[in-house]
Amino acid sequence: MEAAIAVKPVIKVAALCGSLRKASFNRGLIRSAIKISKEAINGMEIEYVDIAPLPMLNTDLEVDGTYPPAVEAFRRKILEADSILFASPEYNYSVTAPLKNAIDWASRPPNVWADKPAAIISTGGGFGGGRSQYHLRQIGVYLDLHFINKPEFFLNAFQPPAKFDAEGNLIDEDAKRG
Repeated sequence: MEAAIAVKPVIKVAALCGSLRKASFNRGLIRSAIKISKEAINGMEIEYVDIAPLPMLNTDLEVDGTYPPAVEAFRRKILEADSILFASPEYNYSVTAPLKNAIDWASRPPNVWADKPAAIISTGGGFGGGRSQYHLRQIGVYLDLHFINKPEFFLNAFQPPAKFDAEGNLIDEDAKRG
């Protein structure tokens, strides 16, 4: 009789950044989360999912129940994920247009966000992207996303000491410990 070996399941996290900037501080937060999870968290895999290739939402692009290839690939990544990590910069007290566009594409029937747990991290000036987090939570209610309530992570990117290098990488050790 062979002994059964228990395989610990891997929690797959899809990480989306609302900024398309190459040296985005919010993308830097995702890179740090990926690195920290690889080093310190067994059983979790965070994959960055790029939203830049997505066309602007236009239902005329939906043909016979299918979506453009970039949208289909994006929706598949969301569907295959166990949970979602959003890095959401704040523009005009809200989420960015690219992030809202990605959210809208994935909410088209069938809604691939439904019943997924989610978390939000953000960085920026003043409130550190907090208002975008609150708006994203409101959007998530309709999509049946289940945001964790705590801990909340807001990082004021411009308060000394320096939080990021010129490439947008998180360099503040206190912030890494969260």
